[in-house]
Amino acid sequence: MTKSQIAEVLEEIATLLELKDENPFKIRAYANAARSLETFGGNLADLQDEEALGKIPGIGKAIAAKIKELAGTGKLKYLEELRAEFPAAILELFSISGLGAKKIKALYEQLQISSIEQLREACELGRVAQLPGFGETTQAKICTAIEQRAKHFGYFQFGQIAAEAETLRRDLAAHADALQVDVAGSYRRRREIVRDVDLVVATKKPAAITEFFIKHALVESIIAQGPTKTSVRLRSGIQCDLRVVSSAEYPFALNYFTGSKEHNIEMRSRALERGWTLNEYRLARLPPDPKAKKLRAGQAVRRPTIKIPTVREEADLYRALALDFVPPELRENCGEFEAAEKHS
Repeated sequence: MTKSQIAEVLEEIATLLELKDENPFKIRAYANAARSLETFGGNLADLQDEEALGKIPGIGKAIAAKIKELAGTGKLKYLEELRAEFPAAILELFSISGLGAKKIKALYEQLQISSIEQLREACELGRVAQLPGFGETTQAKICTAIEQRAKHFGYFQFGQIAAEAETLRRDLAAHADALQVDVAGSYRRRREIVRDVDLVVATKKPAAITEFFIKHALVESIIAQGPTKTSVRLRSGIQCDLRVVSSAEYPFALNYFTGSKEHNIEMRSRALERGWTLNEYRLARLPPDPKAKKLRAGQAVRRPTIKIPTVREEADLYRALALDFVPPELRENCGEFEAAEKHS
């Protein structure tokens, strides 16, 4: 887990603590720790050293221990316990202008509202205006904010959909038939704006994984369902695509569905230079060139090829193309290939 990812977790904890109406000093401590971590110049190893963490302004022993746990395991029991207290989609309500933690807490506790769609329906029925501290004016402002958000439907800020993406990843990973799971796409590249969520799952039982996915509590509706790809609309409104593949296909699928279009084009180009064809499922030899001169009747000249190495993970694929591993965040074809081939 990267430094920025850990900072985002601390921010989420602060938000969830606000919803719990926790001590303001405790909330502020997590928010301040997140900001301090973002400006911290150390490396990942330092984040696993409580003594080093203790020297960072704004980070006490309790939070330092949690950062160490995140850096070492990628998980945090405390966060999982907090998330369990609220519906996963409730954080999307913070994207509505004018709604803070106190109002969201009131909406959730008194009207059981935990998504934007539920909020819209409650406003249309006039239920929000009846709540203490809201009234007709506030309800009208909320309706306007929801309408403004709808104008930009299809474009979501990273933080708006992070909870849903991570919940789905976590729940799918816990499924007995899931062998490998990750979120791909622009989310994995940590883009500020995300248009959809892409999930890639390696499994021997794709039907079981798909069935579990479409019945997940975060799924609002099913857009399309097939043997290898299923698309749904999540409660936040974002589209989520699930792709089920074999373990052998997994590194190729994860790489393909993570990279930008430009990055993937360059990857395929480098494979072609070696006499290979690369797609979302495999790395294979190019077929015979039908335009080549015949050595003898009925036999086409094969393109010169380099032996294809075994690819079990993304790093193997980059290594096969004589490149250092390119972190997902850099896969935009904006200089990462030049750096990776120079091993810099």
